[in-house]
Amino acid sequence: MFYQSLLQSLLFSPFLPFLLLSSPAVTTAEKLDEAAFKLKESGYNSHIATLSQLLPGASVLDVLAATNHDMVAEEVHAVGMSYKATRWENSASFNDFGTTSWYPQGVSTSADAYDVGTYEGKRVTLVSWYDNRDVPAAENKGVRIAFVDRDKSPDAYRYVLLVEPYLNAGTADFRAVNVHAGGIAWYGNSLYIVDTNKGFRVFDLTQIWKVETGDGIGRKSSGGFSAANYAYVLPQSRTYTQTNPPTPSVRFSFVSLDRTTTPDSLLVGEYQPASDTGPRRFIRWSIDYTNRQLITDSAGVATATWAYEVNIDRMQGVNSVNGKFYISRSNGRSNGDFISWVPGSTAKIAANAVPEGPEDLSYDKTTGLMYTVTEAVNGRYILPFDPKILP
Repeated sequence: MFYQSLLQSLLFSPFLPFLLLSSPAVTTAEKLDEAAFKLKESGYNSHIATLSQLLPGASVLDVLAATNHDMVAEEVHAVGMSYKATRWENSASFNDFGTTSWYPQGVSTSADAYDVGTYEGKRVTLVSWYDNRDVPAAENKGVRIAFVDRDKSPDAYRYVLLVEPYLNAGTADFRAVNVHAGGIAWYGNSLYIVDTNKGFRVFDLTQIWKVETGDGIGRKSSGGFSAANYAYVLPQSRTYTQTNPPTPSVRFSFVSLDRTTTPDSLLVGEYQPASDTGPRRFIRWSIDYTNRQLITDSAGVATATWAYEVNIDRMQGVNSVNGKFYISRSNGRSNGDFISWVPGSTAKIAANAVPEGPEDLSYDKTTGLMYTVTEAVNGRYILPFDPKILP
């Protein structure tokens, strides 16, 4: 199988020595009062029911069956690491590898969705991309999700546009979701997206809709619906919004699912540049596997179960496995770092161990591999690696 051979190639690649550094900042890590971090759950979006009667439905498998872009296998190197990577399409007609209009950010896999590691029998990776064009807000296309079929040869993908159903002049409609989407977590049929200053937006994968061609997003004046010429849309079903937050409020920069806690949990972190005096926190919320929603009280409020100030600059992603934390950090136009940390201990840094622009992280416990994506123009990959080889 592909994943078994990939793991073997990663484990037995001739790695260069790591440049190991300790992180004095993390020796000052401080446990925080988790009760200070609360999220208020909305109800299920009522406009989905109306729109689902007007639009033909589609499934994740339908999207995967209709992939229209191929990825390219490529070996990528950094200090101490050799990756069996996949590169986004870079053809004369379509250039995800080098476009400046869209940037990849979040990553999550079918091993997050279900413990068995597959979704409807398929190994799938989802990656969020945000619209980076300098256009008026009304023209921004928001966020698209690449559905990558890892069972095809080569890996192949298709985009689905995220949309928010709403009431437009008394009529059910949908609009773009204009967020950075710096992290995503796939859990069952729910896709969690971080909304930087607010919390989470959640999308219902049982409600993918097929739409018509057209430049606009939402209802067309001639009837029907379009989504900036994307064939499929995925609607926002609920939100979790910060309520009575501490000062400063949480910056939801990235998120990952941790299946090694009981119950499962979502782990959020904050990006801060070295020049910013804001906090650099990790915060965890428990999630209910029976309904794929955050665990809330009778008032619909989810209270964090764990929180730490970690004092690490430029964090782009975090994942925890059995109490050990793995962190990706960007270094501008240079290679990024991987950092490993156990609370109560000094963090260890594998300096320049990942190519430029590492982002979100996702762990597949069925293979032992962790994934990140890189956002650098002409340097965009999905990168699998074995976290056990990190210091």
